[in-house]
Amino acid sequence: MPHMVKGIVIDEFKCDGCGLCVAACHEGALALVNGKAKMVREDFCDGLGACLPVCPRGAISFIEECGCPGNGVPTLIMPGTPSPGPAARELGLIDTSEAGSGELRQWPVKIRLVSTISPIFKNADILLAAECSAFAYSKMHESFIKGRAIVIFCPKFDSDYREKLAELLSKNDPKSLTVARMTVNCCSLDTVARDAIAKSGKNIPMKVLVIDQRGSIREGGQ
Repeated sequence: MPHMVKGIVIDEFKCDGCGLCVAACHEGALALVNGKAKMVREDFCDGLGACLPVCPRGAISFIEECGCPGNGVPTLIMPGTPSPGPAARELGLIDTSEAGSGELRQWPVKIRLVSTISPIFKNADILLAAECSAFAYSKMHESFIKGRAIVIFCPKFDSDYREKLAELLSKNDPKSLTVARMTVNCCSLDTVARDAIAKSGKNIPMKVLVIDQRGSIREGGQ
């Protein structure tokens, strides 16, 4: 079904003009105009959503308009799940819900970009996955991503996100946390998850799945 992506929408009543989203947008698509954040170059927007998690007022969302005959009603995409930007459109990634058999229900997924107040995480089953785990385990979508909200990062190369993960858990009261980590020594994702649960003050059931480089689940598997 064809779609015409309209880009981000900024609620000027919520926007306090702090400028954090402008600084986070490396493409220069946003600017402060008369004390409010504005989309000034839609064609520059890459759709990766770097502006979403930095907005302290929750003033940014994404919107698209269906290009189907007789349907010109804009559909608001929930904060934390932006539609593809121009770069994605050039690759043909317009409607991922109809392409292949992927189970991903949100975007972005990197912990650096996700918003801790995105409704996708509210009372959800959450998957915390090592970035390389999906490349190692061929059934990641149907086995682990299906029915879960997802957060990914690499504990070796990314910053320490214990605080942000703890905040996400604290604000959303998730039903469970599944951790998909790799067997390699540098993947300490389960330790990060345990520390985050402790910091959140929540009693969250946690399951750890350990995947080796050949794509086998070595322990705690399903």
